[in-house]
Amino acid sequence: MPIGRRGFLRIGAAVLSSLAAPAPLLAADASKGRRIIDVHMHAYPATMPIEASANPISGVKSAIRNGADHYSACVAEMKRHNVVKGIVSGGDGDRLQAALDWHDHDPGRFVAGAGVRGSEDTPLPPLETLRKAFADGRLRVLGEVTSQYAGLSLSDPKYEPYLALAEEFDIPVALHTGTMPAGTSFDPCCRTARAHLGNPGNVEEALNRHPKLRLNLMHAGWPYLEDTMAMLMLYPNVSLDTGALDWLLPRPYFHECLHRLVEAGFGKRIMFGSDQMFWPDAIGLAVEGIESAGFLTEAQKQDIFYNNAVQFYRLAG
Repeated sequence: MPIGRRGFLRIGAAVLSSLAAPAPLLAADASKGRRIIDVHMHAYPATMPIEASANPISGVKSAIRNGADHYSACVAEMKRHNVVKGIVSGGDGDRLQAALDWHDHDPGRFVAGAGVRGSEDTPLPPLETLRKAFADGRLRVLGEVTSQYAGLSLSDPKYEPYLALAEEFDIPVALHTGTMPAGTSFDPCCRTARAHLGNPGNVEEALNRHPKLRLNLMHAGWPYLEDTMAMLMLYPNVSLDTGALDWLLPRPYFHECLHRLVEAGFGKRIMFGSDQMFWPDAIGLAVEGIESAGFLTEAQKQDIFYNNAVQFYRLAG
């Protein structure tokens, strides 16, 4: 019997959780006064059923039953941790509308991104649909682009007109990089997905065809960190986000990865992201992942949590 993609997300997270030490929940006022932007969030259609499942790291079982519940729970978590703005893309169903719904509910809090893939299961939207949404300012990000799940890299000709459109409108691109949940390539949705396609080095041809393109390497390209740093060194228009690394990976190992990036001089290119998926409490876990990094100065934390996103995504400060 085929396992749905949400099942693979849970299986993959469970594999990681078997390696991770339990992370403490962040106290409600631990980040009091610190403004945070979460550049990696996901929305689901309001009526889409969501099966309650425990967060594989915290063990917290959410009471959410559908996309509307999920939205309310995420907003509550954002307020609890002073996350003042989120960049959101759809994670299932009508992905464009799911993100737009969050924006329309609270336009001051949410920036809507166009979650696109390019597989037979999840085809790319019509180019003119995106052109109109970019021109109207309703969609302000191209991403999350999950080309890896389609068995492709961003440099594939299929994405060329979409990247050209993003460059034309000065729209930043947020690309899934790195690895995927365990078993993804066995899911009927993603039979051509391959780990090596998540290497950030695969985007070089796209970047050289579009030198003005702003690109966010989601998940920091982990585990290809050396390649991520090579891209950051060569291409000043590239930044990264912490994705789900800041709560799914074992905390000491995440800190080691983050420390390497900062020590290499890329502290101004790192943005906070939770990639909260179906577990709203992941937002707090992700915040704690940065807050507990003792090697970061307060200025570095504020850059990661807020300043870098304002600059990269050109948000009102």
